[in-house]
Amino acid sequence: MGKSGAARVKSGDLAYATAMQSHEERLDYAGAKRRVRDVPPLIYSPYAALEAPDPDRETRANRSRKDRLLCIDRFIRPRPADTNFTIWDALQSHIAGARKSKAAKKEFLHAFLQYPTDLELDAKWERIMLRQAVEFINLTYGGNAVFHARLDRDEVGRHGVDVFFAPRYEKHTKAGVTQWVSLSKFSKENARRRYQKREKRKRDSKTGDMVTVLDKSGKPVMIWNDSGKFQGRALQDAWHEHLQDSAHIKWAERGKRKRGNDPDCLSPEEYAAQQEAQKLRAEVDRQLDDEKLDQFGDTTLQKTASKLIEKAGERASNEAILASKHIEEVARRDAEAMMDRVFEGAKADADAITHALLSDDARKFVELKKENESLRAEVIRQSQIIQLISRVLRSVLPPKFRNLVKSAYEAGRLEQKRVSSEVPLFSEDGPPI
Repeated sequence: MGKSGAARVKSGDLAYATAMQSHEERLDYAGAKRRVRDVPPLIYSPYAALEAPDPDRETRANRSRKDRLLCIDRFIRPRPADTNFTIWDALQSHIAGARKSKAAKKEFLHAFLQYPTDLELDAKWERIMLRQAVEFINLTYGGNAVFHARLDRDEVGRHGVDVFFAPRYEKHTKAGVTQWVSLSKFSKENARRRYQKREKRKRDSKTGDMVTVLDKSGKPVMIWNDSGKFQGRALQDAWHEHLQDSAHIKWAERGKRKRGNDPDCLSPEEYAAQQEAQKLRAEVDRQLDDEKLDQFGDTTLQKTASKLIEKAGERASNEAILASKHIEEVARRDAEAMMDRVFEGAKADADAITHALLSDDARKFVELKKENESLRAEVIRQSQIIQLISRVLRSVLPPKFRNLVKSAYEAGRLEQKRVSSEVPLFSEDGPPI
């Protein structure tokens, strides 16, 4: 991250709150793996205190910045080991007495606020980071939003703050004043305030070009720039401004804007999977380069990749020789079936090689990830490794093998049964690659 900060937000429900509680207590696999020191997290949890605030009064409060920071700082402390007050309990205390839309499917929001990693940390800065993160979310989302926040101090990276919030606000109507909870109101308002409106455009069905939509009077129809993309961009801008102006990190930089719609960042597990796949791809690329065959080292990864490639090549050659003895006598239909079996075998070998290349820790992570609601890291790992193994298989198969298979189309159907009964095309141990 360096000199840049970052912010991202996602919505959650009871299941998500339970998962986050397990992570905070280090009862989940990811939390246990990230832990490198025995230090409790620093938390902001006002509703767990003996003198918990009144959420209705807090929504109406209009304090100075100094008073706001003092109120936040009063509820910051290391997480007690014996507490049974959960994130979900804090949420219920925070939204008590407030209304919400019946169409709302989620219960709260979870923000992860990343500080620049060039920031040198100590006990004082840890407290400042948590306090500033809580203030930023409250200011950005109506004034009274945060019900729980945490700064993990037992991981290698300690520049991120998790903030859990549900924005409360007052709604003024003819019937009176009532308090509501909304997860989208303030993020949309932030985007609209920053990016205003733009002309509405659509794709012309005849030309395929994007054209401006006009109203009945011939004027362009204007729409707000408040979609999820603009909401995320507005949040990033606001966080950058807060780092410089309120947290007084003047050298903080605004992170580069995304070009695509992929997720803002990868989890540590996803990043590790991606890095592992890249290492394997680089190693296989080296071993497939004839000019560098004599430069192999003797690391475990290099030996494993080299041995697997060698075995795949031997197996492919043996099966090609066996098939070539009888290929001319195989009918067109059987040749097509044979090709299907060949590539099914190739996929089976690819899966086996993938599994063999993974370390014990990685295999354990994959197995546990299947039971977790997030499978994205495993998809990244398997898709990338299978792609590189496919390249290996294409490289080691003899060039003449495909020509031999194609010649089977010229064989007669009458010889099919005799050839099949006399000499099998495939070994009894399993299908060839």
